[in-house]
Amino acid sequence: LAFAVAGHAGTPAGLPFQSSPGRQLRPSNSPELEGRDAASASRGGARIWAAAAASAAALTTALAVARRAQRRATGVRCRAHAAGGAPGIARTQRQTAVAAVRGGTVEVPAAPQLDVPEELQDIGVAGSDVETPHWSDKPMEQAKDGLTLEQLDWPNAHGFACGASGVLFLGELVRFVLGQPPSDVECYFAAICYAVIYASRFEGIRTLAPHFRVTFYATTGWTIYYIAHLLAATNPDIFAHSVYPAGIVFLASSIYFYKHWTERMYRHFVEDRFRPYYVPGLAGLMYFHWLDTVDLFNQWLDPQYWEHVVVDLPDQAWTIQDVRLTGLFMSSMALFMITLHNKGVLTGGTNTLITVLFTIFVPALFLTGTHATLQASFP
Repeated sequence: LAFAVAGHAGTPAGLPFQSSPGRQLRPSNSPELEGRDAASASRGGARIWAAAAASAAALTTALAVARRAQRRATGVRCRAHAAGGAPGIARTQRQTAVAAVRGGTVEVPAAPQLDVPEELQDIGVAGSDVETPHWSDKPMEQAKDGLTLEQLDWPNAHGFACGASGVLFLGELVRFVLGQPPSDVECYFAAICYAVIYASRFEGIRTLAPHFRVTFYATTGWTIYYIAHLLAATNPDIFAHSVYPAGIVFLASSIYFYKHWTERMYRHFVEDRFRPYYVPGLAGLMYFHWLDTVDLFNQWLDPQYWEHVVVDLPDQAWTIQDVRLTGLFMSSMALFMITLHNKGVLTGGTNTLITVLFTIFVPALFLTGTHATLQASFP
């Protein structure tokens, strides 16, 4: 401490003191020297105590900084282990944190970026785009330069699944007329076919216009619920609880679809480009989805739904199976009509008329007429 205070640097032990030649020391017994020595000693003692206090404060501050650095390093190490990082990574992050504190700055590591699949990113991009035009500037005219039905790419998993679903639905129409219930094999086979149809289309769907992609993504979400509901009616002991997560997907898909198309049609109305023949199809689809929603909540609110419903409605499972089989085919056919339009096979008013009539109203009326005598309710 004496070495650190100005004016109090002493001679190190063991070294002889050498005075300058021009300086003469007074005798040690001089009163004047003794008074000055006393005053000097008093001032020196005060400076020594001040220096000691400053050193203690500096030491306390250094210890506090060290403790904060240790806590921060511990937090970094814990986060690294929680994220599954290696110990070497934790040590590197700890050293960075300590060095930042010693240098007088605090470095905040960059937050990890969530790797979102391109399919999920495109769902948001397509849903937020309502500026694209309709199918064509002249929607009622048939395109002249397009492919034929035979020129489409059929020999693949998607083509085989589409063909199988078409043959299956023709057989179901015959069964509807005969008044026979579906078999378990039929329901399982249908679930596989429609799952393949949608799973095999995700690779090429991002090249289409946004409103087509919105329709595809929403229909995929509806199909997930339809398959889950079909399997729950077929084997409730195994698949009954699948309607809970699949139902959430269904509700999210409905909000996603109707929000996009409502905003799109309103913009067309404001810009005097509104086409009223889209309204019946959209209103009919909304009605059937409303029935699906009511039935969904009936199942959610009753954990023993499949045990209770057969008491008063013994044909309920049969009806649900046929409703889901019909809905799966209607949805896949609507997407097939979009494919025919984009390839130029069937465009214009003919495509629109077939889509509205034969993928919504005709199958629904046929199903209602052939199942009217069953003891069931939907919803």
